[in-house]
Amino acid sequence: MKILAVDAAGKALSVAVAEDGRIVASAALNVGLTHSQRLLPLLQSLLAAADLSLAEIDMLAVVNGPGSFTGLRIGMSTAKGLAWALQKPLLPVCTLEAAAYNALGLGEPNLLACPVLDARRNEVYTALFAAGPGLAPQPLWPPQAISPAALADKLLAAAETAGKQVVLAGDAAELIFAEMQAKLGERVLLAPPERRCFNACACALLAGERAEQAKPAAEVEAFYLRASEAERNRLAKLSKEAEAGGLV
Repeated sequence: MKILAVDAAGKALSVAVAEDGRIVASAALNVGLTHSQRLLPLLQSLLAAADLSLAEIDMLAVVNGPGSFTGLRIGMSTAKGLAWALQKPLLPVCTLEAAAYNALGLGEPNLLACPVLDARRNEVYTALFAAGPGLAPQPLWPPQAISPAALADKLLAAAETAGKQVVLAGDAAELIFAEMQAKLGERVLLAPPERRCFNACACALLAGERAEQAKPAAEVEAFYLRASEAERNRLAKLSKEAEAGGLV
């Protein structure tokens, strides 16, 4: 089974094709350009270089969040559009799980993986994972938005309880590493650059492990974790208008 995976959830952009548990082709960009300008050309060049056509793809997979609201919409709309046009199933993979899979690929048995994505407003999207019995990391915390200071406290407690080191991955890992290191010391590590941000390969491999969970494109949705700033502003405005009108 050939699986085409897309990750546009963060600052980096990546695409990959996996077949029977191995990566056939992959491509990535982290150059600060908009994903809307680069995703389709990157996909086309990847397929051409691998001598593959979209008709040969059996299933699509997409990193569905949390992450950048704009990036998620671009990645989701592209993956859903292709899946619908090709009449192929689509499987969503959590951004945090894919990033944890990349980090735990370091091969160290005594590691916990903590993916961290920039959530703005002095927060990160994060979760905590341990190595699972199969490819998929084992979740220890649910996805959440949290301040780096609060995360440092939680990670210290988790690392001490488990007697393990924590490896940071994701697009905010380098940004908060110094703060985490000040609290955790040698208990925290920074994943190497190639394992921090490019999640399409992990998405494709994880999708191959759970292909039976794929859905029609119309049933797949993004996982935003929290409302966008525009939506929060809209709700705040409606609340003020309701109060002014004596409705609440």
